[in-house]
Amino acid sequence: MNTTGTGLEARGLVREFTAKDGTVRRAVDDVALTVRPGELVSVLGPNGAGKTTTVKMLTGLLLPTSGTVLIDGHDVVRSRRRASLACGFSLGGDTGLYPRLTARQNLEFFGLMYGMRGARLESRSRELLEEVGLVDRAGDLVGSFSRGMKQRLHLARALLHDPAVLILDEPSAGLDPQSAAAMRALVARLAGEGRSILLTTHDMREAEELSKRIVLMKGGRVHTESTAAELRLTAAERLGHVVNAVFAAAEAPEGIKHCPGLTHLELDGATVTLRVSDGAAAVQWLLATFPGATSSVAVTPPTLEEVFLDMVAAK
Repeated sequence: MNTTGTGLEARGLVREFTAKDGTVRRAVDDVALTVRPGELVSVLGPNGAGKTTTVKMLTGLLLPTSGTVLIDGHDVVRSRRRASLACGFSLGGDTGLYPRLTARQNLEFFGLMYGMRGARLESRSRELLEEVGLVDRAGDLVGSFSRGMKQRLHLARALLHDPAVLILDEPSAGLDPQSAAAMRALVARLAGEGRSILLTTHDMREAEELSKRIVLMKGGRVHTESTAAELRLTAAERLGHVVNAVFAAAEAPEGIKHCPGLTHLELDGATVTLRVSDGAAAVQWLLATFPGATSSVAVTPPTLEEVFLDMVAAK
């Protein structure tokens, strides 16, 4: 793989659709994205946020109304062939696979499209089928595959030509927990090899585990872009912190309900969960008010899922 590439860069992406009555709907509005070599960036957003339309423009499947997409320095519109050779993409589902061909035949077909031939193509197909756990099903028709198996074959197809840039649309969707964990490990390794990876997902744990940066989209625009940790800490200013405390006694003390900044309280015997406006102040109050009574105290900012839901709810 070429490790000296420039990754993925999108500038000012706009996509408009015209309805039958002549009205124009702007599905993507001035989106900018950058994924550097060795970096994995996750794009999150509710249905209708513009994620799928954006991904289709990044892969060249949909022409932008305006704006530019560069894949490893190649313009997706003006240099389509070069951009395609530098990019592998997996959009999942049944699209992009031939159900009446076997898994091996699917890879060999797409390999031919990328200019691969003979022993090189055969070796690469076998290597990738083993990588995604489908080597034992290489001779089976794809039409007989489960959704999860198709997801794994999609990833193998995306990797066939050893691209510097990968665009993956919900690669773990439909996978059982063990297969999803293996998929995440593989994606993380691919980023570690120096590839630029753009990932769309609805799995917040997956996004937080894999991503260097997270892009939140809403209404066709980039709403926020930062690391998962920074997003959570920033959201804590609005949503507060969660404080978990375990008391040595069998029951938590009654006075816990007087914790300053308390907005929500859950009691389960000696275990207490508090939502507070200021985590540090709450911990200080707990330790001062009930000295020596707690066996453990921990404070955490909002989860990434809470950050996401807060963004969706905001007007």
